[in-house]
Amino acid sequence: MPWTVNSAFDRGDRTYYVSDERLAAFKALSTLEKLRWQEEIATFIRLTRQNHQVPASESETPSPSEPVR
Repeated sequence: MPWTVNSAFDRGDRTYYVSDERLAAFKALSTLEKLRWQEEIATFIRLTRQNHQVPASESETPSPSEPVR
């Protein structure tokens, strides 16, 4: 079955690798820097979810081929 936006997503069904160097770099950040990084990631995720939920025909920005009203 192909994946769709409405498909159930098992949050446990994902893996990724983070090198020791990347972990050390994150650990070296100040608390404020870590919070900023987390907020940037959260904003990115919210924006990508919004793009999946709003069909292009309903977006506020017209496509280049559409006349501006």
